[in-house]
Amino acid sequence: MKYIIFVLSLFISSCLLGQFEDEKFGVISQKEIDMESYPEDPEAGAVVLFDKGQSVFFDYRGAYDIRFTRHKRIKIFDKSELDYAKVSIPFYEDGYDATEKVVSIKAVTYNFENGRIIKQELDPSTIYVERVNEKWRQKKFVLPQVKAGSIIEYEYVLETPFHFNLPDWTFQHKVPTLYSGYEVRMIPFYEYVFLAQGIEEFDHQESYVDERIRQWGDVNKVYGKNVGSGVEFKEYVHHYVMKDVPAFKDESYISSIDDYIMKLDFQLSKLHRPQGGTEAIMSTWPELNNDLLDNDHFGKYLKRSRRFAKKILEDELMLSDENPAGKAKKIIDFAKNSFKWNGHYDKYVSKSAREFYKTRVGNAADINLFVTALLRRAGLDADPVILSTRDHGKINANYPFAEFFNYVIVLIKGDTPFLTDATESQLSFNRIPPRCINQSGLLVEEDQENWVDLQLNIAATELHQILLSPNPEIGKLNYRVTLQTREYAAYRYRDNYVDDTAKLKSYFEDKLGKVSNVMTINYNKPGKPYIMVLQGEKEMEQLAGNLIIKPFMKLAINENRLTQDTRRYPVDLLYPRKELFNVSLDIPEGYAVSDIPEPDKVNDELVSIDVNYSKQGQILKVNGKYTLKKPLYQPSEYKSLKYFINQIVEHFKQDIVLVKQ
Repeated sequence: MKYIIFVLSLFISSCLLGQFEDEKFGVISQKEIDMESYPEDPEAGAVVLFDKGQSVFFDYRGAYDIRFTRHKRIKIFDKSELDYAKVSIPFYEDGYDATEKVVSIKAVTYNFENGRIIKQELDPSTIYVERVNEKWRQKKFVLPQVKAGSIIEYEYVLETPFHFNLPDWTFQHKVPTLYSGYEVRMIPFYEYVFLAQGIEEFDHQESYVDERIRQWGDVNKVYGKNVGSGVEFKEYVHHYVMKDVPAFKDESYISSIDDYIMKLDFQLSKLHRPQGGTEAIMSTWPELNNDLLDNDHFGKYLKRSRRFAKKILEDELMLSDENPAGKAKKIIDFAKNSFKWNGHYDKYVSKSAREFYKTRVGNAADINLFVTALLRRAGLDADPVILSTRDHGKINANYPFAEFFNYVIVLIKGDTPFLTDATESQLSFNRIPPRCINQSGLLVEEDQENWVDLQLNIAATELHQILLSPNPEIGKLNYRVTLQTREYAAYRYRDNYVDDTAKLKSYFEDKLGKVSNVMTINYNKPGKPYIMVLQGEKEMEQLAGNLIIKPFMKLAINENRLTQDTRRYPVDLLYPRKELFNVSLDIPEGYAVSDIPEPDKVNDELVSIDVNYSKQGQILKVNGKYTLKKPLYQPSEYKSLKYFINQIVEHFKQDIVLVKQ
């Protein structure tokens, strides 16, 4: 992903390239009312007419907080985009009485009937707060009476005391955007770096000094330090504008839309003190590691966990003279079965080591840092690894900011190093969950910068053994499918369906037809294959007395989700994928195979495909397999990959025709 990197500092260019468009809340133009589609993208179900934001520093109780205002207007063309009426405003709480606040919201729906504008305002009593995790909340509301043809408009104000969290700005959406602009009014005490992701250049950009003099009160603080009275300063203003931004359409096989969408990200890098001197906020990776190891909620928790880890090893685990790998497995399996994850991501713990030892319930950091202490106490070489989960976005290794990370796992070193996450009981002890497979993680060691590859290049495998018995007299196809899954394929079924036969039946009936019986094997043995056996019947397609049968049913890839002609970003499959099919089709008495499809074999560095047919008496054997060999395909490989997946779809959808004799 290409970034343009800027520094917002005291030294600012004066290139005046344009002004924000002046749109007032509630003033709807006739052009907006008459708009029925967007000419540049006629298939779009909605268009963002404008999206404007502003961040300013304001004096609050002797310090400076940030006030962020957003004003957005959207035209809905089609009911497929009615979800744009559902608005969420995230805000952050640090857990120590500091919090962001959404201080105002106004929202209106405009409908048009008989030449009149019908205005429906949001009822404030319908706004509610939803907890996302330990530190994030979101205010949510739904604009009223939204339908195809409506215009919706909303504006909100958020105030934050967190200077590190200068609000970011997203220029691109899943529908086209006519105008998107962001204004940032800086004060000279805080310096930020920001990354312009996916943007070659702005349509308009201007930076200038606002000549008006601002002054702080008698006792003011910058970053917690008194600056004295009568400090005067000027604001440094930055405008960024993009027009006619295309929709972000192709979301198939990506880590997170936030990794590729056009946006600005901000990070506090320096503090300039009025009395003189500069404090670097952006340090180095070794310094960041040292700060973590000295943090009460990371390194000091890890140290305090040692004595509680010793109790568990002596009273509950009682390890024998096993080899290091055996010890590690026993400790990790114990943790998976004894500790309960509360579902919250974090790199910092939420409670003391003593409290976690007593309750055995906590977030990812509570659990995995305690497991690190257990492993170390048992004489194993283990260290924490911090990372950014897939939904949190990728890490830019050029900028050592702790905010990039939201999760911690464990690296066990030795002859065969491996990563583990004790929050996931449905994974083998030496695997991490898919949410953690995101580029690389930082190994937390004193005075060091070492990165750990989070990718495990082991194929997720599914083996399908399929027995098909047509019954022409009643027009039914009886089947028995034995599906043996390994690695992340097994985890996906275990995690999604939790061994619930009703859920499995519902899922497979779309692929197989009516499922009468489901049996599973090895659900509680994550190191072993997870096996599902399904039996049932489906209506059989017949034409002029002939039987038409799809030997692979709908179990193979039957649709290519890569639909764009080109792609700017990788195809991220998480891990290689391998699917095998062994099909036995009974040929009923009085029928014969009409035409056996041609076999096909492809094997290159991207994929392999192999399909062949053989007749053995009254049984037709169909064997097929395909492998997507890479976890990540680069944009330069996109067209070839798209072609090969089309080939898989074509070959694994082919019919077998049994002709009545």
